[in-house]
Amino acid sequence: MDPTWTTTILVVPCVVVLTAGFFYLYGAIISLLSKTSVRNKVVVITDALSGLGKECAGVFHRGGSRLILCGKSWEKLEGLADELENASDPTVTFPPKLVLLDFGDMDSMAAAVAEVLDCYGCLDILIFNSSMKVKAPAQSLSLETDKLLMDSNYFGPITLAKGTKGYLIEKHFVLN
Repeated sequence: MDPTWTTTILVVPCVVVLTAGFFYLYGAIISLLSKTSVRNKVVVITDALSGLGKECAGVFHRGGSRLILCGKSWEKLEGLADELENASDPTVTFPPKLVLLDFGDMDSMAAAVAEVLDCYGCLDILIFNSSMKVKAPAQSLSLETDKLLMDSNYFGPITLAKGTKGYLIEKHFVLN
């Protein structure tokens, strides 16, 4: 048999096995790093009931974060919390805290901010997932719809961010 064929037959499987081993180790290391980087972090997810918010909740919950899930429907929030708890190991995860939050109702924002901070007394990560979209010409919208759009997409999130900002500044920055 030709020596080049013998070398090729021996080298190719070794390269394949080494490459597969490298990718396996890389995946295992990334998995460990991603789980430990969010462990015990307090994470607030607004509109945790929608697609992206629900997926973020699942990822952070499996990583061991302390979740505060916000949404407009208490029953749906409880259902999501039960779903997350049933799909994970209770010795590694924390039960999610639930907060009713509607950015369209600006009168309830102060109570919602206080309730978010009362859950764990701190906040590490804030994920704004909620928004309101309207597909219509601007001239056809009423002023009430315009106000609701601004409350849901700007004033509500900024009120939540500013309400929790005092804690974030005290925790992460030294004030002189």
